[in-house]
Amino acid sequence: MQKTRLAVVITLVAATLAISFLAPKVKYKSTDFLSRINVPFWLEDWQSRDISYQLDLDDPTYGFAGNVFARLYNNRYGENLAFLILDAGNFHNPKVCFGASGYTMKELPDLELTVAGNRRLEAKTIYAGKGGEGYLLVYWICINKEVVDWTKQKAIQLWYSMFNKKKVGLMARLDIPSSEDNINGSLKLAREFIEDISGRIPQEESAYIFGK
Repeated sequence: MQKTRLAVVITLVAATLAISFLAPKVKYKSTDFLSRINVPFWLEDWQSRDISYQLDLDDPTYGFAGNVFARLYNNRYGENLAFLILDAGNFHNPKVCFGASGYTMKELPDLELTVAGNRRLEAKTIYAGKGGEGYLLVYWICINKEVVDWTKQKAIQLWYSMFNKKKVGLMARLDIPSSEDNINGSLKLAREFIEDISGRIPQEESAYIFGK
């Protein structure tokens, strides 16, 4: 089961990248932020493994992406999730890649997350179901330490491209295996994971991922 879920996650992350731009583009030059972040592999209740090396960002199809942080986290209760951070010049809604993979999408209310113990972050949530199983997706976009919606993300992208300026633009996402009748439990797991891990990342780096 774990190997099956790993294969599904890797496939969907690759689809996330590929569907964003179906034709090769000029390679996006990122600030290389993700190569420097200090996200713990182990927490009190969690351990992880890296899966980002399985994504070929040298493929011209992924020219819009600078780097990807991708880890699978498992806890002692047998629960698991994928924590993904994409550094890119442009983003698209996760509904696109999951929908293209045959999942039925159901938008859910925004989820309030507690970051580093005292701040609030509003994240988007979607349930992607197929064949009685599926994933809870929790995601947000943060550009230069500010959490933004889709409209503002496009405006910022246009502004920076016009003046050829660099920015740290990240989409963070949790993919949690979940049945539709266990969405509330998966939302609780997302809250607990983000509250735990956000407090373990250095403050300056954390601001670029979760805002300030």
